[in-house]
Amino acid sequence: MKEQQSKELDQLIAKVMQKSTLETPSFQFTDKVLTAINAEQKSVNIPYRPLIPKYIWAAIVVGIIGITGYLWFMIKPAPLNLSIPSFNFMDSFSLSNNIPAFTPSKITAYAILFFALMLCIQIPMLKQYFNNRETH
Repeated sequence: MKEQQSKELDQLIAKVMQKSTLETPSFQFTDKVLTAINAEQKSVNIPYRPLIPKYIWAAIVVGIIGITGYLWFMIKPAPLNLSIPSFNFMDSFSLSNNIPAFTPSKITAYAILFFALMLCIQIPMLKQYFNNRETH
């Protein structure tokens, strides 16, 4: 059943293909497409303009300097009468009394030194790798 439908469909497609003519583009098709592409590329190139112009930044800086200068020279600060809190209670609380002495083993010390050495070697290598990747 499906084979019969497939054959009929193939025959129909063959008839349609024989009757249809091959469509060809106009003589200046390529030129028209290229001029449209060039015109679109020219319209896309918009010059960069910052969101906040330089004169606004200059006004902000002048305003901040002006306000700071006014506060610095015109307003006299009131004397502060603050009492400094005493931290004598910290003398009785010693952290070293509560934690037993910790001494790392030689293997731990060597592992930390090896890790530091490898880190010092790896950083320049990574920097060189990323610099080379940017240039290529």
